[in-house]
Amino acid sequence: MLKMNIGKNKEDMFHTQKFNFEDFLSRYIDEPEEMEIFDVVNALKPFQIEVGQVWVAGGAVRKTLLQKEIDSDSDFFFSNKEALVAFKQYVKEEGGKLSSETQHQETYLIDIQNKPRVIQLIKIGFYENVSKLLDTFDFTITQFAYDGESLYAGSHSLWDLSRNRLALHKLTYGVATMRRLIKYTNQVFIACAGTMQSILEEAVKNPDEIKSEIKYID
Repeated sequence: MLKMNIGKNKEDMFHTQKFNFEDFLSRYIDEPEEMEIFDVVNALKPFQIEVGQVWVAGGAVRKTLLQKEIDSDSDFFFSNKEALVAFKQYVKEEGGKLSSETQHQETYLIDIQNKPRVIQLIKIGFYENVSKLLDTFDFTITQFAYDGESLYAGSHSLWDLSRNRLALHKLTYGVATMRRLIKYTNQVFIACAGTMQSILEEAVKNPDEIKSEIKYID
């Protein structure tokens, strides 16, 4: 049965939708359990154990919803530093090799189901819950997360994804958002004039959010 829950963040009123991921996919995919994201999740056992502490979010989840191959990295986010350290240790024990590192993220290469995978551990922040995590994402089509049990989505994310609509949720890292705007419009997503205007207005209103040194994920 499809499960849906609309959750409210009391502080910022950000809403998330919650579904059983496999049940959701089964509405339009014959064998949802065969999707790549489940191979990645099942291979990383602590991810399944630490529900509420570790999430894979952004592009890997979006591509799963679009029935596309996960041809780039899978980005993992954490509730605290301890969860990050424990997860990183497990990745290393399973043969993961560090390929690059910045102050904001660590990238590992690991074989899963005889296929090389790129796992990115995000250190730019820690999140009390999945709503607070998704609320930091810039575009609505990036507001997807999976905790090993449930799919989480922003209140407009599924709607905008189905319409290939690129809509701004929040400007947090201005230059990175502009870079991602170009990337997504080179794919199938359409940014209307209102989207570009809202990015410019937010940058003028909050110039500290430009943060050109940050190369964001997804």
